[in-house]
Amino acid sequence: MPESPVTNPAIPPAVQPQKGHTGYVALLGRPNTGKSTFLNTVLGCHLAAVSAKPQTTRKSMLGIYNDADSQIIFLDAPGVHPYRIALDEAMSEAVSKVTTDADIIVCLIDPTRAPGQEDGMVAEIASACAKPVLLVLNKTDVSTPAQRQASLDFYQQRLQNAETYLMTASDAASAQGLIDRIKALLPIDIYLYDREEVTTAYERDIAAELIRETILEKLHDEIPHCIAVTVDSWKTMAENDFLVRATLILEREAHKGIVIGRGGAMIKAIRRVSQQKISELCQGANITLELTIKVIPNWRKHKQFLKDIRLWE
Repeated sequence: MPESPVTNPAIPPAVQPQKGHTGYVALLGRPNTGKSTFLNTVLGCHLAAVSAKPQTTRKSMLGIYNDADSQIIFLDAPGVHPYRIALDEAMSEAVSKVTTDADIIVCLIDPTRAPGQEDGMVAEIASACAKPVLLVLNKTDVSTPAQRQASLDFYQQRLQNAETYLMTASDAASAQGLIDRIKALLPIDIYLYDREEVTTAYERDIAAELIRETILEKLHDEIPHCIAVTVDSWKTMAENDFLVRATLILEREAHKGIVIGRGGAMIKAIRRVSQQKISELCQGANITLELTIKVIPNWRKHKQFLKDIRLWE
């Protein structure tokens, strides 16, 4: 099971057309613009970690959208922001790779926040790609017309030929216009992936992200950003019954008490919620999740360690 990519059970592995509109689309934006939410929505599964905290996405995630006549390969990049430590640099390199590989750049914009330095960086990256750029104003359900216009003016000054779309990332219907335009821009070619696949990631990789998502939901302040998660083993105990062992890597001994909580309440809550998310990912499989805590001082600053835990490709 852990050696198989995640597939979409709604699409049977029957004989499918071998050609259609296909290509790579980069999801680009500052942190918390809704890139991962959009990806999860259009794929119809919880693939990428989502939270209200910035820098939830630490490495790129590939998601495969299939319909009757297309296969759109979305590349969800980490949020664009200035980098100060090795982890930030790794995320910046992931953004660069995603935009290099893409045929189309989709810039997701959060108009509820005034445009700033990070938006300028996003526009600069998109402009330098010399590829078709689509500007997508997300969060139309909670933003005002004035906020949307301010964001649009900012980006259109820097990306004058970009088309503009409005959407709410959590609403699949509102994203359909964007999907249709992406399809029209992509060439007809041979599909690159099996039609039933939704990602090239393995269950254990997604499980690590779901555990980290839960940590972001449960903990406050900066502590979640000082935590990495690795899934160390995925053992089959019986049919549809799996034992998953994961490690929470902290930067400071002082954080252990907060992560564990009084009487172990916090770590138990993290385990319980994460276990349920992993079970849903695995189509209702019985998951037993064991969590271990390990302290590695300043792990975010060490390039080799980031490579060892696959946060630096």
